[in-house]
Amino acid sequence: MDKSDSFSNRINAIKREKSSNIVLALDPPYGVENLFDYVCQIISQLHDYVCAIKLNFHVILPLSKIELKRITQIAHDANLQIIADLKLNDIFDTNQVTIKYLSSLGFDSVIVNPFIGKISLKSTVDYAHSLNFGVLSLVYMSHADAVEGYGASLSIPNGLDTSESSKPVYRIFYDNSKSVGVDGVVVGGNRLDILKELGSKGNGSVPIYSPGIITQGGDIKKALEAGSTYLIIGRAIVNSDSPLNEIKNIYDLIKDLKY
Repeated sequence: MDKSDSFSNRINAIKREKSSNIVLALDPPYGVENLFDYVCQIISQLHDYVCAIKLNFHVILPLSKIELKRITQIAHDANLQIIADLKLNDIFDTNQVTIKYLSSLGFDSVIVNPFIGKISLKSTVDYAHSLNFGVLSLVYMSHADAVEGYGASLSIPNGLDTSESSKPVYRIFYDNSKSVGVDGVVVGGNRLDILKELGSKGNGSVPIYSPGIITQGGDIKKALEAGSTYLIIGRAIVNSDSPLNEIKNIYDLIKDLKY
């Protein structure tokens, strides 16, 4: 894969090549023995059926830089993109340093929390793109009580928007994310009304990455129909009796749906 191209183009090319929009979430529980070997084995088993892997603190904190570099190299050799799920939420200087480290370790993109504000989000996106590194913006999480934050409404200060006196937080996050050119937004696949609203609002121009599939109640067919572009699936696959058989079943289902 040509690293001189953007993250958006790289993952989209792999999606077409493999006929898969599955992002495998590798979030093993605490205490897994031989974590490095476990992650490498899962990638080796399942790489033909996914376009990317997502690594969370579950893997990034306990492993060494050498081990993480080896994992990202194995993933790239298997024609995968690697997303760091840090939900990055800090001032630009810290975000910049974090992205620099992640890029040096071989990661291709990071999930950022747009609570940082539009100006800081834009600075973060601009810096990431200067490295051909991607930014995915967390617009609405998939867990049940996410509604307390992402579903709340905020007043719009006078002079900023005369059309509405208040907006849901997720709408502000989506509008800010789209306007600064993120590579995608993250919206739970179990939030069909939000997916439909943002899918139509974006006219397909902002890819939607959806976690919360199967284990948290999200239905693959309904999520895709509502607007999801990529499906982030983890526990339903890696915690099954046969991860290979499970991902094959999901892969075949999605192919039959022709999304």
